Amino acid sequence: SMRSAEFRPDGVTECLILYQASSRDELLSVVFSCIDDFQAEEGAGVPMALYSAVLSRGISGVSADMEAFEGCTAKLMGAHDYCSQEMVNLLLVGRAVPNVFDGVKDLDGMKLTGIHKQGRVGLLSLFEHYGSMEVGALLKAPTEPVWVVCSESHFSVLFSTDKATVHAVSQRGGTMDLWYYDELAKQDAPIKLTVTWDKDAEPLGIQDFDKDLTPPLEH
Repeated sequence: SMRSAEFRPDGVTECLILYQASSRDELLSVVFSCIDDFQAEEGAGVPMALYSAVLSRGISGVSADMEAFEGCTAKLMGAHDYCSQEMVNLLLVGRAVPNVFDGVKDLDGMKLTGIHKQGRVGLLSLFEHYGSMEVGALLKAPTEPVWVVCSESHFSVLFSTDKATVHAVSQRGGTMDLWYYDELAKQDAPIKLTVTWDKDAEPLGIQDFDKDLTPPLEH
């Protein structure tokens, strides 16, 4: 097949084989048949998953999801080859929208699109701790107790193995155990966080960014 003049072979894209699945069972069958390719340590599992998400949404759908302001073009890949918020949202909820608040907001006649549904995996952000953004309830309360955690430079994962306890604590308050995994931290042991939550308490903010050295997860 013909390729555009802009395309440059990368050793992955030109070697891909496209499979189509019309049901969950067909999708699982395809994934399991290629599971070694997805999980290969030196393989292309991450770009393969991203390509799958883009093609499932549709290239035109992804383009429509992303918003551009003042002539700036939104991209899935950001500066320094970091993934953009659009890419994260595409993988979490299936739409490449640029914002993490719930629903749609109007800013002086400009429509800002956020998260449209509750996902299985949620998102927490260090930048909300700093007061520079707001993560909506749809991402904070996923259907499964798993959260992607956005730090300044990379992402990590927070999760629980006790879904029933997390649900009970979210409704009434109480104590629960969460596990934290940071691939770049070279952990030599699991990190367990025991969290006690009072649902009626006021959020604990930062009084002085220069003096507050408390790790964000402990806030």
